[in-house]
Amino acid sequence: MPRTNPIFWRLAPLALALACEAAGGHATTDQPLDDVDDGEPADTGELPGPTKKEPDVGPGPAFECDPWQQDCPEGQKCNLYSLGGDATLDGAKCVPLDDNPAQVGELCIAQGGYGAGPDDCDAGLLCWNVIPGGQGVCVQVCDGQAVSPQCPEGQLCTKSFGDYHYKCLPTCDPLEQDCIEGELCASGDAGFVCAPDVSGEGGRIYDVCTAANDCDRGLMCSAPDAAPQCPNDPAGGCCLPFCELGGVCPDGLECHDFEDPNEPPELAAVGACGLVP
Repeated sequence: MPRTNPIFWRLAPLALALACEAAGGHATTDQPLDDVDDGEPADTGELPGPTKKEPDVGPGPAFECDPWQQDCPEGQKCNLYSLGGDATLDGAKCVPLDDNPAQVGELCIAQGGYGAGPDDCDAGLLCWNVIPGGQGVCVQVCDGQAVSPQCPEGQLCTKSFGDYHYKCLPTCDPLEQDCIEGELCASGDAGFVCAPDVSGEGGRIYDVCTAANDCDRGLMCSAPDAAPQCPNDPAGGCCLPFCELGGVCPDGLECHDFEDPNEPPELAAVGACGLVP
């Protein structure tokens, strides 16, 4: 759901859970959990996949297979991975499919850490929210195609780091903050979804944020100049409260409508605090 009000600047997609320090001193897990220093993903001995096919879902040869169509040979699955060993999943390759794969919502192991490629989730699923040691939870990669992704009812197709990194996450209410423990209701690129709380010791009101889920519960990552109290840091946005339209905001700020015609009726009263320049 695109935001038209200038205080609702879309800074960054959703980050993962805690693993490394990002700009502004906040912790995120958008790096692989092994071999972070050398920037290279671990050698995990994945099975060879097709080398000639260049699907139209990614940047040419970096996509050896199609994660939406799952076109790898039997006993393998097509998984996203990081070409440079960083937060961005910008390639796809065939990796071994576990004999007893984990399903959506079940615990999983990302072999070699987040971004390396192999995990023990089923085909069409990705081990996400990976913590040190490689354990995470399986989430569904959006169905369909890159141009028209789809998710089951009650979930939204949400973008993370990387132009082709889309996954299905549960919807939520930012005023109620009705996600499970350890997660918060964040403003994703398609709407409000439950995502890991990566704010760490930061994420307080007026703190700099570097991802949509880099603020504490009840706050959103707004534009860096959305309030006079914001540090206006070019490296990130500013954590400001969600609010109910007509309600009161702190420090003389105003509650602004998202001005989104596609917003669900049940969230029509949701806004965010700030001052429009």
